[in-house]
Amino acid sequence: MRKVILLSMLSAIFYCCDSKQKNSLTLGTEEIYSEFDPNIFIGKHKAKAMILGVFHFSNPGLDSYKEKYTVDILSDKRQAEIKVLLDKLKEFKPTKILIEGLRIEYDSIYNSMYNNYLKGEFDISNRSNENYQLGFRLAKELGHDRIYASDVKSGRWIGEKIDWDNYDADTYTKSLGQYKKANRYDYNKGSMLSDSLKTVRTLTQYLYMENQPSHSLKSHQQYLTMTIEGAGDLFIGADSVARWYKRNIRISANVYDITDFDKEDRILMIYGAGHVWQLRQFFTDSPDFDYVEVNDYLGK
Repeated sequence: MRKVILLSMLSAIFYCCDSKQKNSLTLGTEEIYSEFDPNIFIGKHKAKAMILGVFHFSNPGLDSYKEKYTVDILSDKRQAEIKVLLDKLKEFKPTKILIEGLRIEYDSIYNSMYNNYLKGEFDISNRSNENYQLGFRLAKELGHDRIYASDVKSGRWIGEKIDWDNYDADTYTKSLGQYKKANRYDYNKGSMLSDSLKTVRTLTQYLYMENQPSHSLKSHQQYLTMTIEGAGDLFIGADSVARWYKRNIRISANVYDITDFDKEDRILMIYGAGHVWQLRQFFTDSPDFDYVEVNDYLGK
């Protein structure tokens, strides 16, 4: 009798399991794969996002490459070129303009200046920074009542403790046998060529070159190559790149926060060209944004 009862129980268990398996297998292919569809968007409107990568008109000298060629963005020639550039950007019809200014620290300050600029009480004719020459001017021409500072600080060093005062990258990578591999590419040569071209090309021509995806990728590759520095030891290169990623993903978080998905927001970011590849990738991968190439407008 016990054997009969045990067999009955096992049969019931197998039947239940088999029934559940059959039920799961009867789900239609479309029903299954819809759960993994990366194009699903929950909200009223996806936002359009576009990035104009620029060289810093008043370069603070904070990048690893130190510019050797300058242009007077306030000259009559360059001011005429700015007007041409702004006319092209207006065709995108941005609803919000985001500038490379620290959000927490300076958003209210920038907007105080911008409001005074709208009233004719803040003069930008002697201010070469792109935040004013592009951001303020474009926002005013489009009738915007505010500007959006969206940048963040890089944050504290997140890697091993380093005696930076006595640190020498060449000596360190040579001690690990990494120097030759780390210096196979002469990125400085490309940076210098790009730097020089801004003196002979119009502003739109130059920025069209800077914003070519291949150009942005080349800039991004420099960060990937530098990850070898200290690999297997202090990971100085990898941690430096992680810090750069941290800054850009925080910028991306700011964009998310600023964007209104109940409206048809069209976001234009004006940032240093070095940011473009990562931010572009974040927008391209996001379920909430449609990325628009700025060269679709600069090339018209």
